[in-house]
Amino acid sequence: MPAPPQALCGVVVSAGRMMKAVKVRTAKQVYDTFLQKHYTAYQSHLVSDPNSSLRTGDVVRIAARPPASKHIRHVVTQILAPWGPPAEERPPIPSLEDLDAQYMAKREARAARKRERLKDAKEERVGAPAMEQEPSMEERDTDVAGGRKVDGAEESVVLERNMADQ
Repeated sequence: MPAPPQALCGVVVSAGRMMKAVKVRTAKQVYDTFLQKHYTAYQSHLVSDPNSSLRTGDVVRIAARPPASKHIRHVVTQILAPWGPPAEERPPIPSLEDLDAQYMAKREARAARKRERLKDAKEERVGAPAMEQEPSMEERDTDVAGGRKVDGAEESVVLERNMADQ
């Protein structure tokens, strides 16, 4: 059984600039051994927002998921404190189970297309007429009349001998 996804809380700092994605800033306390002080370190995450329901300033909970793209590795699970219009007036946020079902449906559809493509390619190879094979390099270089190998300079010598014999 897989481990539950890591949940983080953060603030949406950029929304509406990318399709179905927002930038969320998360904070954590870090201890500096030299200064012997705690300070807040921030980290930004690109987060998948499938229904584009987030606005800049929203406080959200995000969870780690399989990568949606090269940089998007988290998904929004809940709006904790909306900024602006209430969360009820916005498009709903899909649950993790819904996202998993969509992901598995996409994988199955892709696998079915691949199986179909391989099946068509196999039928095409079986149904195609047999191609005549080209002669090998040795067969091409053999003089048919005398059964000797002929290439480049040797060919002219063979022809000169044949002419002299006549």
